[in-house]
Amino acid sequence: MNKEIVDWLLAEDNPGVRVRTLTGLCGFAKDHEEVRSACRVVTQTLPAAYDLSWVNLKGQVLTYNLTALAESGLSYTDVSIEPAVNKLLSQPFDAGCGDLMALRALVMLGYGNDPRVKERLAQLRDVQLPDGGWLCLHRVRKMKKTPKSCIRATMHGLLLAGELKKQRLSLNGSVPLVGYFLKRRLFYRTDNPAQLVLPDYPGQRMTDVFFPIEYFRVGLPVLLDALAVLGAGHASELDEAWQLLESKRDQQDRISLEGTLPSNRVYLPKERVGKPSKWGTLYACLAWENRKNT
Repeated sequence: MNKEIVDWLLAEDNPGVRVRTLTGLCGFAKDHEEVRSACRVVTQTLPAAYDLSWVNLKGQVLTYNLTALAESGLSYTDVSIEPAVNKLLSQPFDAGCGDLMALRALVMLGYGNDPRVKERLAQLRDVQLPDGGWLCLHRVRKMKKTPKSCIRATMHGLLLAGELKKQRLSLNGSVPLVGYFLKRRLFYRTDNPAQLVLPDYPGQRMTDVFFPIEYFRVGLPVLLDALAVLGAGHASELDEAWQLLESKRDQQDRISLEGTLPSNRVYLPKERVGKPSKWGTLYACLAWENRKNT
């Protein structure tokens, strides 16, 4: 790993990236004093951590704030989020984008062994579709024949499976899930191998460095990190995706941001499109390291 890049990621201007770099790239345990110190800075500077007015809300706001804490390397021991977690886990489970994004956040926050989370993970396997992915249950129930999965929900299922693997937990059904993306070479249609599955605006596609993740969009470095963690880093079907990520490095090995959420929806400190992104670079480095180690 390029020491200059690691030093850049460890700078104190982005506390969340610093925490994730210490644990993800430097190999420090969560209880290491340097990590604990960095986490304290996050709790003092990240709005989702020091202003907990959102814990009594629901829906997207709840999911995004939990994800802000999770992405920044915090756990339930760092912030009092139990009311939000209880509310989230008492809501009906639909296996859609928001449900899976929220489950990943809970796993990252240390709830992977919570019986309520385990119950949802078991249910997720039960409703996994034959092609390896998922579709909102309220839509599945209306269909007379077996539907195809929604790639947006399935992307979040992939990230969830990757996070479980990082924590030495597992999601039954990971093999067909990975196969779903290999069949598409990550981001192409199966019925037209030259067309993107989600041909969105530039900066908002699966081929772009988009961050932070949202219900409908996940960027290339985050997707490749999950696939590498799940053991598919060297699959030939992903060669083009890895080459694409490699092409995004600048001369200093940094990755520039190509897309992000509107200012009124960004739940992490905003980075500028077109400029080197610490989050994009962090996830690219994690992806390369996890690929190398599998």
